[in-house]
Amino acid sequence: MSNLSNDSSAQTGHVPPREEVHHQALLRMRNLHDMRKFTQENNKTEGMLWTSTTQLRNLERQCFPHRAHGLRLANMTDEDTVQEAQAAQKWLFGILEYHNRVMMPQQDLGTFTLAVGKQMRGQQQNWTEKERLYMALTDHELPSPKDRLQAAFMIVLHLNLAKNLSDISSIAKTHSERLQRRAEIESKFLHTLEKISERVESILIDQFACAIPLSHTAGPGNGTGAIDGDSGYCPICQNSYSAFSEFSIDELVADYPVRIKYCGHIVGKACLEQWLMTPKIDEAKYPYRTCPLCRVQVEGVKYPSVPRGLTNHVNKDRRSLEVCRELVYGFGLDPEECLLAIVACMSEEIACTELLHEIERRGGNKAHEHALKKKLEDLRMEKWAWGFRGNGVWDVLRREWMTSGVVHRV
Repeated sequence: MSNLSNDSSAQTGHVPPREEVHHQALLRMRNLHDMRKFTQENNKTEGMLWTSTTQLRNLERQCFPHRAHGLRLANMTDEDTVQEAQAAQKWLFGILEYHNRVMMPQQDLGTFTLAVGKQMRGQQQNWTEKERLYMALTDHELPSPKDRLQAAFMIVLHLNLAKNLSDISSIAKTHSERLQRRAEIESKFLHTLEKISERVESILIDQFACAIPLSHTAGPGNGTGAIDGDSGYCPICQNSYSAFSEFSIDELVADYPVRIKYCGHIVGKACLEQWLMTPKIDEAKYPYRTCPLCRVQVEGVKYPSVPRGLTNHVNKDRRSLEVCRELVYGFGLDPEECLLAIVACMSEEIACTELLHEIERRGGNKAHEHALKKKLEDLRMEKWAWGFRGNGVWDVLRREWMTSGVVHRV
């Protein structure tokens, strides 16, 4: 193992060529990259760096041969030695993980440039603790990343950096945890953007139809009848909107009742979408599709306006503007499609919430409840992405969208 003491045979005061310093710093950068890869691929266990107190004392003598009378572990009990070694290893890995997350290549290069310059002038005694640590981690005289990591570990243990620099370790840990949380949030944010993009691609009827409470599907004038005294059935496929024993949650959500805003008729969403995708019989005579229950045109007409408050929110909220930018430039969506994504989210939330309440009213079903709560959590993330922190404004806008258009057909 390389001698890690401050003694050097280099001539003090010699100014090394700048090109050589830069070259050596780049070599150190390469070794640091190998070290980071090594620590990521190997378990950070005690046996990775040391196996016994005898080995630790021998390593200290090898690393610091000129300090025979100042070796820290020489007069330490085995129990204390083990505790100090464990603390040193934990501190070292914590600092390395922090630096891996935070340090930019330019910063690493700056550190090595300064440290290499001092080394070439024979001024290793002026190394900072950080420089001493990173020069050991990248020492090309040591044959492997494990040997370099062991050398750095001995510096931490010999100089008791785990205690002397404990405040730095605490700050690094806190910062690393914060960065980890931020990375997790960003990962969820990207996943949410992908979900929003997928939602927009599948939109066929959300521009002019919205889910409604199940209680609104029963009674005259809505194009539906009552089943079980509470929930209606789809007038097209004749299936109950809440047939939990016959259909999966995904199927019930997909064919949840929606009200067509142009005429007020209520039909299952999946059936309405299928109706719109059915080839036209005589396109020359009937160029536009109509409601499946009446002749009111639903194609080739202006879409109903979304709530003004929703438009204002999207145009002013910082988070919402950021999401729109990401969707437009990153996923190829149009700005108008961002508003459609939000009202589609509102409609699906109504469907999931109503079905969940209906399941609970009937005594509950854990599997169904879990599936619906998972969908509602995904929808909550979409709401959060659009800048809605609570339900107050969201609920007002959702109700305004749900009740807009023709509500009753006589």
